[in-house]
Order: sequence, then C-alpha cells, then structure tokens
Amino acid sequence: MSVEKSTSLHPATMRVLNLLEIISRNPHRYTLSDLSVNLSIPKSTLSPILRTLLEKNYLSADSMHRYSIGLAAGKLGQEFIEQVPFPGEAEKILSAITAACKEACHFGILSGGDILYLRKINSPQPIRMISSVGATLPAYSTAVGKALLMDLTYEELRSIYPEGLQAVTENTITDLDVLYRELVNARKEGFTYEIEESNAFIRCIGTPVRKNGKCAAAISVAVPTFRYNEEKADQIRSLLKSSSENLGNLLSVMDIHLEDLI
Repeated sequence: MSVEKSTSLHPATMRVLNLLEIISRNPHRYTLSDLSVNLSIPKSTLSPILRTLLEKNYLSADSMHRYSIGLAAGKLGQEFIEQVPFPGEAEKILSAITAACKEACHFGILSGGDILYLRKINSPQPIRMISSVGATLPAYSTAVGKALLMDLTYEELRSIYPEGLQAVTENTITDLDVLYRELVNARKEGFTYEIEESNAFIRCIGTPVRKNGKCAAAISVAVPTFRYNEEKADQIRSLLKSSSENLGNLLSVMDIHLEDLI
C-alpha cells in the first residue's frame, strides 16, 4: 500500500520551515503573537523556536520585536544560488552589456512575488549599486521584477500580493492600480523602469527574457542617479533589447528551464 508523501513530513521541522517562509515573505511585519495566529501554533511552542533561530542568526528582530530573515539564512541561500550552474553563453551576454554601458547588469526570475537574482555583473565604476546573487526583493519595487510581472492580469497581480504592496523605500509603488497601469504601458514599450523604488539613488531599466513567447526571466541595468541621462537610457534600452532576444533564443535552443535550477 502506498503512503502519501505528506505523512512522512516531520511536524516539528515543518513548523520551523513554515515559520521561515512566512517571515521571508513578510520581513519586519510579524511579532510572536502575529505568527502564532497566522501559523496556528501556540505561543508557548513558537517562542523557543524563535529564540533558537535568533540565537543562531537565522532570524533577526527589530525594536518592535518584528522578525526578518537573518544573516545565517541569507548566507545559505546565497551559497546555494552561487552553486547553480549557469550557461556560459548567457554569462557572456550579460558581461557584454556591462562592458558596453559600464553599469551593473542583473538577471533574475520570479519567486512567489519576489525577484530572485540569479546573476549579477558588477559595474567597473567605483560608485555602483550594491546587490548580490541569491538576494530577493519584492518584484514590484524593481525594474527587473516589473519586467517579470509585465504580462500578468490585474487579477493575477492581486493573487500574488493579496495583502497589498509594502514600501521598500519612500518611492516604492504601493497602489496596485498604479502598478498595473505602469505594467500596461510597459507592455507597449517593452521596458520597465525603477526610480529609487528599491534602492535610494539608483535608477534601473529592465525587460523580459522570453522563451517561446513566454516570460522566463528578466534582465536589467542599474545606474546611480547622478550618472543617469537620456543618452545613457537609450544605450541601455538598445543593449537590453538585443540581449534579451539573444538570451531568449539561448534558453529555447538549449531547452533550459530556469525554474528547475532552484
């Protein structure tokens, strides 16, 4: 007689995993009481788990005792992503973008409602955007993330963000209607934009990477605001357009499924 896979899952371990997942999706939002209600776990059971994760730096807490993912968990995620095999030809395409415009280039996929960075080519400039492979940000706060959301209907967007859009900076779009209108316009132009919505003093331009017509990934270029001008923006759009087509062809020809790599 076959046994359902779910019956083999260890309940205590599942509590920890569910806890980490809800906190990672909602950083600096939930207290012990909030987590107890959301996870249907008694506070007396949850409290020692939280203390242990805090002690081992898998969680951190702010002055209001609201939790977020800690450095130890972030390090594990980054180390895993850095081990993910990435096509050498794709790496060359991304490197060529940075070589041409001298700005940082990002490549990522959608993970839930977040952008997950799979590759970054650093800018050679001394002043540049600080970001890392394996990091995540709400997709709606970044140009590369908006490119991944571009094809979604309003209902699909709302299902991804049932609790609304939380601000990352003071410039983050927090109104779903405003975000949707921006994405509709992006479909016509083919590019998405970020103006200091996830990082202060950084502007980004992004575009989808399509595999057989469907958005499989996205790329973007990040520029410090003091170096951003329309001449540079035109150059970046031209680089992104040709590179996204080349990357899409590469994914199709090699039959690469990026979602299977994580």
